[in-house]
Amino acid sequence: MSILSGLESFGFRNADRKVFEDEADTKETVEEKQEKKENVLREEDVLFPKTYKCPVCDNSFKSLAVRAGKVHSIGQDDDLRPRYEIVDPIKYDAIVCPHCGYSAIARYFDYVMPLQGKKLRSEVMSKFKGMELSVDKYSYEEAITHYKMVLMCDIIGNVTNSRKAYTCLKMAWVIRGWLEAEGETLSSRKQEELKANHKECLKNALEGYMKAFSTETFPLSGMDEVTVSYLIAQLAYEVEDYQTSLRMLANVLGNKNVSSRIKDKALDLKEKIRAKVKK
Repeated sequence: MSILSGLESFGFRNADRKVFEDEADTKETVEEKQEKKENVLREEDVLFPKTYKCPVCDNSFKSLAVRAGKVHSIGQDDDLRPRYEIVDPIKYDAIVCPHCGYSAIARYFDYVMPLQGKKLRSEVMSKFKGMELSVDKYSYEEAITHYKMVLMCDIIGNVTNSRKAYTCLKMAWVIRGWLEAEGETLSSRKQEELKANHKECLKNALEGYMKAFSTETFPLSGMDEVTVSYLIAQLAYEVEDYQTSLRMLANVLGNKNVSSRIKDKALDLKEKIRAKVKK
């Protein structure tokens, strides 16, 4: 007699079920395992070739982009770097025209003033030897090359300090992503090189945002004054400039309109600085 016998009268047929399945019964078949594997999204699965028209040379080209709604946020670093499942979208935010070399962060790509275009054609397009863009996904090394192209074009085009700072910040984020994802597979020499470049990018981002803070109109890089104040404070902390960090934190904590998220981050940072200074 089954332990479940008697339930038939309540509509449950075949009530003589096993309480515990045999181990052999619970093993996944090869087909089931393969099906699960195929259902796991890869980086390539959330990308698509987006078409751009270069404002410098007027040629059209395709650059990989992340499909909206296909990736989910899993948090944020202290310097506001976003983290996502499956893919690091920051790798795909530096757009390079493979025809003329003009490069920019996606949000700025279409905006080229006449004088900037003239300089870019003279100093970039005339020297550029072409670049082949990968069609499946970008490696971290490729992404960093793209950001280097963006920064060079930012400098030649004489864009705002905040825009150059934003490029340096995002390049630092990509370098950090590379170290986190593949650091163990890199040589110690390559790791040290990346760490040095990461810190240099943070220093440049700090310098750019500091200059922009008192000379440009907010928002800067899409951020309001309180957020930029916090970001500067965090960048200053990262490069061990604690006085600047504390000064900018005062701007954050003294602002009545600061969000609870930024306020909590600022208070945590203040405690970290206190701990560093006591040592």
